[in-house]
Amino acid sequence: MRLSTARDRSRCLLLPLALLLAMTTFACAGVGEPAGRVPAKASAKSAVKAAAKPPVTRKRKLLLFAKNPATWSIVKGGGSGKVIYREATGDFTLNAAELIPRSPYALVRLVDAPPRSEIVARGTSDEHGRLELSGNWRTWRNKFWLVSGEDVAGSVGGAGTLRAWRPERYLFEEKPLGIACACPEPDEP
Repeated sequence: MRLSTARDRSRCLLLPLALLLAMTTFACAGVGEPAGRVPAKASAKSAVKAAAKPPVTRKRKLLLFAKNPATWSIVKGGGSGKVIYREATGDFTLNAAELIPRSPYALVRLVDAPPRSEIVARGTSDEHGRLELSGNWRTWRNKFWLVSGEDVAGSVGGAGTLRAWRPERYLFEEKPLGIACACPEPDEP
């Protein structure tokens, strides 16, 4: 098919743009916008620009600390760790220090109702008490603890059962993930 006039060429270019705008309008409808209505600031140019960008997968971080089990306050100079994760992809890395040297550890996710745990990753600290774990996890909500690997039964990716309670060896989350509070979950630069 040969396009003879400028008007014909512009119609061929506008049709895909109109379809893209219609899909964007449908995707944007929902929160405060009736279906089929384009938000006031949306334009064909911004719809094309938004469609060209891949989704943002920001890094998030979760801090873990040794805590006093009597008061749940952070132990100054105690063990600590940082989990860097991307919710969109599930990829994570944990770096921890001041752990018991050459000891097994498990990163677990806890859910209170009903009480249960899932084993996210397992590893052994080095001779200096440092540990690095990485992998992929699907659910970044609730509590995450780094516990002695000897104290939890189960395989990575499956349910875990706490066989012993030795909190002086554990690292606990700064705050549970996905729960609103005055301390938002920070993005990692």
